[in-house]
Amino acid sequence: MFAVLISFAGTRLVACAGPAWPSDEERKFLDAYRDSVTAGATDEQFAHADKLYVEALQVLSEQYVEKIDRVAFVENSIAMLGDIETEDKTPVGIVGAVLDDSLHNLDPHSAYMTDDMFRRLQESTEGSFAGVGIVIALDDEKRIRIVSPIDDTPAARAGLRPDDRITHIDGYQMTGEPISEAVRRMRGRVGDPVTLTIQRVEDSFDVTVKRARIEVPSVSAGIIDQDIGYIRVSRFDATTLDQTQEYLAELEDKVANPRGIIVDLRRNPGGLLDSAADIADQFLTDGLIVATEGRGERKLRSYEADRADYFEKVPMAILLDRGSASGAELMAAALRENGRGVIIGERSFGKGSMQRIMPLTSGGGLKITTGYYTTPENHIVQGNGVIPDIEVNRADDDEFEREVDLANALPSRRRDPRQSLAKLDAKSCEQDIVIERLGKNNRENLQEEMPKGDDSYRDSVLECAVGYFNDGPLASYRNQVEPLLRAGL
Repeated sequence: MFAVLISFAGTRLVACAGPAWPSDEERKFLDAYRDSVTAGATDEQFAHADKLYVEALQVLSEQYVEKIDRVAFVENSIAMLGDIETEDKTPVGIVGAVLDDSLHNLDPHSAYMTDDMFRRLQESTEGSFAGVGIVIALDDEKRIRIVSPIDDTPAARAGLRPDDRITHIDGYQMTGEPISEAVRRMRGRVGDPVTLTIQRVEDSFDVTVKRARIEVPSVSAGIIDQDIGYIRVSRFDATTLDQTQEYLAELEDKVANPRGIIVDLRRNPGGLLDSAADIADQFLTDGLIVATEGRGERKLRSYEADRADYFEKVPMAILLDRGSASGAELMAAALRENGRGVIIGERSFGKGSMQRIMPLTSGGGLKITTGYYTTPENHIVQGNGVIPDIEVNRADDDEFEREVDLANALPSRRRDPRQSLAKLDAKSCEQDIVIERLGKNNRENLQEEMPKGDDSYRDSVLECAVGYFNDGPLASYRNQVEPLLRAGL
């Protein structure tokens, strides 16, 4: 799920170019791919696939963030035909697979999208989908493991449990299949049944449930030690702003004299740029939030702050980690560069490129990189990430790929020269804190972050942030940082 959200982060839907006719170079590919198609394809199918390829290359030439060498692109497309892996050997299946691989060779976030993929993208940004209501992951043996069922969903009512394995979906063997395939097979129309074969320890049994509309909260909140507001945003979708405003209003109502406000963006992979900018705007009275630039550093669009409805002048700490990407990075940078808060945690993921969804008249569409996001101080997080003011190192940190480690990643540009003011061992911050959780959804989400039955687990990064507002290890840094923030440095 994280990978899916990362690839969709910051997308915008726009219309594609008009009809196009194949050039001599494009005609070479259109002639070549016919040998890879299963016998029996009709002239109409070939014409449809031809139009798909030509139109896609036209859109790339006009919209991609870098200038496309059309001759080289076509040559690479022809070279891929011998190695293409797809079960769909129809003309559109072959052309779509070639386009997808060709786009991935440009950068890790560009891709060809089928009509079904468009539908799933829309679901991911709407904050709800039709499914069974479980969080899943792959175990070490590449089996589908249930992390947890979501309360009050078909999966929870059917008695599915954490650590159950899904071996089959509607009879289809799932061992070795990717998460995306399991998601695809479990989602569908509301009311339609799906049968899951469950392995629980030594027992194996079938469970048939009816799909339902699943609402997935993206915001959780609480009050720490009675006077520190805490709000966690796990992604940016169409419902996130409303949820955020609801909880911020509740926090302000319940915390009379707040010592501080903590905005937790850890493990937030991004989502809708408008949503991220709107949420940053809840804390800013004025100033630039984020801007975009396209090919040749041409400025495209900017988002300006105009409100600051919540916690005005209350000291703020923003939490980031290596899983914070795209909109989460931009929101954190906007708050810091406008003098609103200090960033605590670790360097973020470093995805600063912008993707647009281009529907094609021939069906499906393209998700292509069309520009970069720039921070209020005109820095670009692409490949660089956001450096925290106070870096907190955890002993259990594992190796983790960031944007620059991905195949064909776009290069870093215009790095923010800031360095961390302090580097701390997370254990040095540990302290007992009391969290009053707000709302039913928040109780669920925070319990997920603090696993049940694991008394050794501590959210030491959050405890560091709490220490920033009291007499803990970070108090001395607060005295250094706050004057700099107020001065806009």
